[in-house]
Amino acid sequence: MLDSSSDTVAILYDIENAPIEMLQYTIDIAQRYQPCRMIVVSDWEAHPDQKRWDRLMESPDFTFRQISRTFLGKNSLDSALYDSAQILYQEGVRKYFIITTDSDFVRIAESLNSEDPSYIIGIGTKQASEDLRNAYNEFFVYPPPTEKEQKSAREKKEKKTEEIVTKKKAAEEKTAKNNAKVNAEPAGKVREQKKRAAAAAKKKDVTGHAAEAAAPKSPALKETKKTAAKVKAAPAAQQTTPKNEAVNSVTNGFLTVRLPKSLRASLDRKVLEEEVSLDELVTYLLMRGLSVK
Repeated sequence: MLDSSSDTVAILYDIENAPIEMLQYTIDIAQRYQPCRMIVVSDWEAHPDQKRWDRLMESPDFTFRQISRTFLGKNSLDSALYDSAQILYQEGVRKYFIITTDSDFVRIAESLNSEDPSYIIGIGTKQASEDLRNAYNEFFVYPPPTEKEQKSAREKKEKKTEEIVTKKKAAEEKTAKNNAKVNAEPAGKVREQKKRAAAAAKKKDVTGHAAEAAAPKSPALKETKKTAAKVKAAPAAQQTTPKNEAVNSVTNGFLTVRLPKSLRASLDRKVLEEEVSLDELVTYLLMRGLSVK
């Protein structure tokens, strides 16, 4: 068993799917953690040409570990690397590099966070899936992007961040506007109700005046006005002297005579019998009486 500790960096190398250049690139990144112990795990016996670092092998802080396959065929290397990762994890290793573009290695990354969390850095090509990239704490693309590509990636990231901020701001403004609208609704309803009530009262008042103006005069009202006119005219009539009455009567062809009730009753009966008016009857009787000598 290798002498491993929390300062050890383990490099799990998918030697069947990653070129030797990716391993060299990974070792260069791993050396940032110096001083540390590096363990490079893979099937070196199956690919001896990939084991080219005699100088590294001579360093006490660098070790190549040979895996043991429990079966041959497809995914046998994946399974052997998984078993080796479990051993390293039990030994206390918490820093890992995984060199692969194979999404099956997601299972290995998840197992290295089963209890105590590990810090895992992935090295893969542009074809690496999102699931594989998201399984790591960091992910480096091989070959590394050019300066132009890095600039384009930064601009794309900044643009995406700006879009997120803009959308968030728009959402906040929309929420604030909706809240203001909700809060304003009760006050608006009260104002609208008052406005409608005032309009209804005004309409009622106008309708009442119109109805009053258009209403026909009732008989009682007419009679009341006639009575008032008679009462108003009465004082003037009372002021007229008997002399003036006589003059006015003669001038206008009218004669006013005070008759006893019995005589008036007799005249009324005669009017009914003769079927003439009272004026006609009185005129006839006066003419007949005046003609008698």
